[in-house]
Amino acid sequence: MYNKPRRFLFLLCSTRRLGNSEQLAYCAAHPLPFGTEQEWLHLQDFLLPEFTDLRHHASFPQPVGNAKTLLTATVQATDVVLVSPLYMYNMPAQAKHYLDHWNAWLRIPNLNFRQQMAGKTLWSIVVSNVGKFEAQPLEESLILTAQYLKMQWGGMLHGTGSLPNDIQNDDHAQLLAKSFFATPPVSFVGTPEALPPTRPKKAPLMM
Repeated sequence: MYNKPRRFLFLLCSTRRLGNSEQLAYCAAHPLPFGTEQEWLHLQDFLLPEFTDLRHHASFPQPVGNAKTLLTATVQATDVVLVSPLYMYNMPAQAKHYLDHWNAWLRIPNLNFRQQMAGKTLWSIVVSNVGKFEAQPLEESLILTAQYLKMQWGGMLHGTGSLPNDIQNDDHAQLLAKSFFATPPVSFVGTPEALPPTRPKKAPLMM
């Protein structure tokens, strides 16, 4: 499944430091095999310039500064882990802003961003204050993103919490975290770009 040493990029997307999602990510990373490369970046420390859609008017500029740092970290990773609380059923603004820049990187000549992302695994670690059903729209969006780039989808690890350190009381999430990165990913190589992954159809409700 993995033919080369793995390098994990953990992107901390919360506006808080050491929040619940970050703590859950540490729990998930702890069991990784000895020697597995890890890079932890807090998006608050690498603010990106405003994203402007230039597709129909001009060329996107080459990334510089923080954008170049995040681009380099992204393409050097085998596994990209988005770590975030759930805000309005989605990721915080800086996380979405980072993904918006993927749209630019796809269109920069000679960058070959799509080819470099193919085969990498995308993961999500999310904490919300009710249940995982709240994060379903985000999960489906990330699955489509992975599919579009021919990445693999590793899955979403969800925890429950709102107040600081609430995640310490979620024994189920901490148990799942221990084997999260051992989960076999879903591969989208060879699948149509725009179609969601196949899911079993639900039986019709009986009236």
